[in-house]
Amino acid sequence: MLARYLLAVVLATLSASIAFAAEPTELAKGKIADASLEKLAPKSGFITDAKTFAKLWKAWRADEAVPEIDFSKDLVLVGLADGPNLVMFQPKLQDDGDLKYVVASTRMAGPGFGYRLVKISRKGVKTVNGQSIEEGIVQGTITIPDSSTLEEGQTIEVKLFEFDPLLADVSAKLIDEKVLADFQHETGKATDIPFAVGADYEIQKERRYYITVYALQNGDRTHIGEIEGKRGLNVVLQNGDRSPVHLIFRQLKK
Repeated sequence: MLARYLLAVVLATLSASIAFAAEPTELAKGKIADASLEKLAPKSGFITDAKTFAKLWKAWRADEAVPEIDFSKDLVLVGLADGPNLVMFQPKLQDDGDLKYVVASTRMAGPGFGYRLVKISRKGVKTVNGQSIEEGIVQGTITIPDSSTLEEGQTIEVKLFEFDPLLADVSAKLIDEKVLADFQHETGKATDIPFAVGADYEIQKERRYYITVYALQNGDRTHIGEIEGKRGLNVVLQNGDRSPVHLIFRQLKK
């Protein structure tokens, strides 16, 4: 089953860093007996494009017209609960631009699932529950450990590559790249930086994908990002899985 996007019991821990409660506009709520339709909900817990939203709406509320939403200004949050339950959540925008929400629900046993869809302004929002709202087939977070030192003016380079596993003598193709410059890090405190690459690109089933992540200083690589801190190729999108990835920086030897 789809993760519930954090447990309701942590609600009390959020208040310390809350900037203000974001004002959502409710689009729909309900219960669906067919549990197979739950898979249409985004794993991230939010929707940032009209195509994805329309597909979900038509499957969950087929007898109603799809609401018009300007996704350049707004996004849609999706809350879920197992069983025929009512879903409740209150989004809260943190002072660092992270929009947090925790799902609570009634506790009725039974088939299917309950859901709630709300529209909320993108203004001031950088991430939702720590995940970047930028579009991309690969999304995730880069962690700069508390022991790492990055100098002022350094940038982070993220590249997405595609290759054919049956053609060993053909170089990988660069699909997309991003340079992250607007971040701050202080030694002694870990820093998490969200990223997204590969917007508007369709995954090719017969291809394989990996990403490279480096911290750069004057063109030189000072740190390398590795998925969960494990050395090796940063393979992504295995079997089409778009689950967020977590990379941890490791300082390179000079």
